[in-house]
Amino acid sequence: MPDRTDYPLFTITDGLDITYSEFETRLAHGLLLEPRLVMPDTYFFSSGHLQEHVLRSDRNSISLFEAAMRRGLIVPVLRQPVKDFAGVLGYLRGQQLYGVYDPLDHFAFRLSESCDLENFEVPLPAHAGVSYDKLIRQCLLKKRPPGVAPEIWKLTEGLRHRGVVEARHMTKLRPGGDGLRRGELTRVAGNILGVVDLKDPHVVERSEILTRYAQLVGGQSSKYYAAKEFFDWAYEIHRINFAILLGASPSLFANSLNTLAVSQMAMPSIAKTGSGQSFQDQISVVIKIPSVRRLLRWPPEKLLDARDFGNDWRARARIFMTDPSDLTRHQAEQALEEYAKKLRKISPAPSYSDLSVRALAMKVAPTLATAALGFALPEVGPYVATAASTGYLAYQYLIKGRYDKVHLSPGLNIIESSSATNHNGQRAA
Repeated sequence: MPDRTDYPLFTITDGLDITYSEFETRLAHGLLLEPRLVMPDTYFFSSGHLQEHVLRSDRNSISLFEAAMRRGLIVPVLRQPVKDFAGVLGYLRGQQLYGVYDPLDHFAFRLSESCDLENFEVPLPAHAGVSYDKLIRQCLLKKRPPGVAPEIWKLTEGLRHRGVVEARHMTKLRPGGDGLRRGELTRVAGNILGVVDLKDPHVVERSEILTRYAQLVGGQSSKYYAAKEFFDWAYEIHRINFAILLGASPSLFANSLNTLAVSQMAMPSIAKTGSGQSFQDQISVVIKIPSVRRLLRWPPEKLLDARDFGNDWRARARIFMTDPSDLTRHQAEQALEEYAKKLRKISPAPSYSDLSVRALAMKVAPTLATAALGFALPEVGPYVATAASTGYLAYQYLIKGRYDKVHLSPGLNIIESSSATNHNGQRAA
């Protein structure tokens, strides 16, 4: 398998509940700062924002995403060989994976014009459900992970136990159904909550399930928050499983401390050691760059050409990754500052956006937050949001066992905002 450990999984295309502005922000910053972005086949068809981004470009132009695909900056990973994205769409339908695939033929055609899939290998193991099942059992069917509120853990008991057992049984009834599928777990959970009929063949998305459940129990009730947490856990574990299988860097998007705690249990370092002890290090730089609104006014090729100004940053970042020290950290941060200066030079303006690139590494999991003017993180979460920063660096020396070399530095702690929540992880009144 090729070495993809520098490349983060492009999590925001996995049907996350984010705004279109946030999607484009993550895309632009990710393409400027990350080496490449990895996307499993299903991710291409699970984001309405991605579809809007591509299809709003007319036939005489291409979107930033399509331009990035043509340059090989988006790395597709497939579960079987095909010549184009129409073929991907075909086998996703054939495997009865849950998703709204019927109206996506035109979108698949557009993607196919920007990427020749015949040049890509097929690295995704056929039995991804087996490892997903293992991680679910590790994280949700054993002792309550440290950091998860006891009430939330108790309220999710039926979803975690009965739900997993029934979803595992339903997975076996599907083509190639080994282990556990997230789609089956989602449907079964909806049924247990009383808002999904398993006999109904129509797809009911997670967001619709939660909307229906909120109408039953109230959107501010403990039961609703517990159900939402369960879905967050199932989805984050699924993304971590994909990243591990692909040899890529996990990208998390935890909306609460409960979800962050569960996600940490799924990380490879915890799976191997069983330890909850943390080691920390950080890269923390605030750079001034053109706003995302201005960046997206550039022709896509101009924005991607600007990546070349960041070659030294990426090289220095990798050196820091392999030999973390005060010196290599300073060199990486300095290179990032120089990169930002060149971006400002090619787009002069009276003012620029502050992009805070913050990476916090812990033995149990890497965590990362990025923010820019006009793109504010919610008051409560997400506590982790990679893909548009240096999260892959943090992950590298966790997996490589390099955390013992790292100079511990005080300061940034992106989970201190827990004071905005009550003891159950709910928004304080």
